[in-house]
Amino acid sequence: MEKEDINIRYEHQNNSNYLVIEDSSEYEDYQYKMLKRNNPEHFLHFFMYSVNGKYGIYYDITSRQQLSKYYEYGKMTMEDVKSICVNISEMVRIAEDYMLDIDHVKIEPRYIYMDVGTKKLQFVYHTRLNNHTFNESLKILFEFILEHFDHSLDKESIVKLYEVYQKVIVGDYDPYNLMRMFGVVTRKKPETDNISDNTSNNIENNTGNNIESNNMESYNRSVEKKQVKTVMPEQIVSDVEEKPDKHDAKNVRIIIAAVLIISGMINLLVPGVIPYNIPSIWSFIGIGAGVGMLTSFKKGKIKRGRTVVVSEKQAIPYSVKADVKEERRRAQQEEHKKEQKENEISYDDICNETMLLSDYMPEINKKKTLNLILQDEELVGDVRIYIRGIQNADNVIHMDKYPYVLGSFDKMSDVVIKAQVVSRMHCCIYHEDFKEDKYFVEDLNATNGTYLNGERLGNHEKKELHNGDILKLAAISFIVEII
Repeated sequence: MEKEDINIRYEHQNNSNYLVIEDSSEYEDYQYKMLKRNNPEHFLHFFMYSVNGKYGIYYDITSRQQLSKYYEYGKMTMEDVKSICVNISEMVRIAEDYMLDIDHVKIEPRYIYMDVGTKKLQFVYHTRLNNHTFNESLKILFEFILEHFDHSLDKESIVKLYEVYQKVIVGDYDPYNLMRMFGVVTRKKPETDNISDNTSNNIENNTGNNIESNNMESYNRSVEKKQVKTVMPEQIVSDVEEKPDKHDAKNVRIIIAAVLIISGMINLLVPGVIPYNIPSIWSFIGIGAGVGMLTSFKKGKIKRGRTVVVSEKQAIPYSVKADVKEERRRAQQEEHKKEQKENEISYDDICNETMLLSDYMPEINKKKTLNLILQDEELVGDVRIYIRGIQNADNVIHMDKYPYVLGSFDKMSDVVIKAQVVSRMHCCIYHEDFKEDKYFVEDLNATNGTYLNGERLGNHEKKELHNGDILKLAAISFIVEII
């Protein structure tokens, strides 16, 4: 929360844009003098003033985009998150070199400014703006990241981001090396005796970047090699379950059957060999019993059937006999037929649910579109307009989605205007209320300004557009057409 006596506003002076933080007390902290004298990386350049008992700081934000606004028009990827963490860690190491308190570095999205081309971040240093600690501000930043992250990406990236967020919540991180939360270890920049030696600092930064990129590559290779096996290969008997320790019983059955057959044959063919007088009928019964035992054993051996090997990642919790599978298949077919009958819709039902064209036409009549018509006669120099990579020949911009960003940077602008006076992200068109057809334009910290009917908009100021208005991007004029 900002203090009540602190005023935050934006100003444009001499083709430069400033974030102005004004207070009623004088700034005497040595940190401001240190920053003003050395202008270190990752900190916004500023100058201080005092007028009529008011003390303020002008932070130069020219040609930079507020992080909260930049990702309002596009989703964040994992590479964007890692880039933010790398920038914050570099800023923390520089703050230590200059003996700055990182709790006074504002890392909330509204106070972080980005160079759109290089993705380099710069931060506001202010000792009175709010009472958030570094840890609290980092939580706010990651809540913003989660809200604007592209959740249509692969599942592993989303899970990894939430793991990192949990580490931020519990404070399990190193502010000097936030990339460690992603499993990447980078070398901490060694301390130097002379912090103003720009040559040594540049060498160290380049070395750190090379080490970081090498660690990123080795980490990615190690992740690719790791595979988790969900199901180990196993063997499942499909027909009959084998019980353990049956070999002895089977051998006894074979012996008994052989004894019955042999003794019966001897008694019939050579009656005098066996001392006992056994009737012939019993000999035939014994031979038949022995043959039957051998026959049943052979059939059981054949029935035991094949063994099915389950491949990896195929989860079969238990073996199912063929007849049980068939019964289940038939039951599923019957249930499917019942569902089809329940889902069948009659012709009368279709007619009753159809929307009448007369009910639909009023909504269509309310829909209007906004077009921007380029004023050719007022152009100075060569101006080319591209919509989704295709040059626009008729010089009319048809709005087909909102918000609609106009600028010279093709990666973030819906309409690319190739002109030296147009900023990379110049302005944005909003359609906030569809039914009432209200359209608004917002200036996006444009260096040469956004004008509506001759009046310049303030930084991030919104104004409503009407049919016939003149919208001017620096020196390029458009007529607003709402039809």
